[in-house]
Amino acid sequence: MVARILVLFAILLSTSVFSNHNELLIERVNTKFSYTWLALDKTIKAHNYKPAYLQRCDFALNERHYKTDKYRILFFGKYDEMKSMSKKYPGLAVFFPLKITVMEEGKHTLIIATPPITLLPLVDSGEDSLTIFRWQEDMKSILRQVKSQYEK
Repeated sequence: MVARILVLFAILLSTSVFSNHNELLIERVNTKFSYTWLALDKTIKAHNYKPAYLQRCDFALNERHYKTDKYRILFFGKYDEMKSMSKKYPGLAVFFPLKITVMEEGKHTLIIATPPITLLPLVDSGEDSLTIFRWQEDMKSILRQVKSQYEK
């Protein structure tokens, strides 16, 4: 138990997690959508998450006269963890699986995610908070790794 508290304290100090917890996680990737999409899929799997669902949004946006090249949302997660958290905290179920939005913008691609730590107020145990902090760090790592594959 003491070790978990020390890990939680270290995470809080090392990431300054509460200073920007209401901001989106955004990375601009220096490549086209298709390459970013492949890198994202590979990186999510390398972090031991499983892609769950792909939602295409560009057709609906184009119908509303919003011009976009490519726009997708990738839903992913660790099924057992999210099932367990949803059972303990039914209010969390609407936030699962986790999501990353991928949007092409000319020669670049934006990858955007809501920080998982925004879910912290919905849990009340230290162990569950640690799970959310790990999701946060994994999400940031996934976005950084995808971006770093195409840095010039």
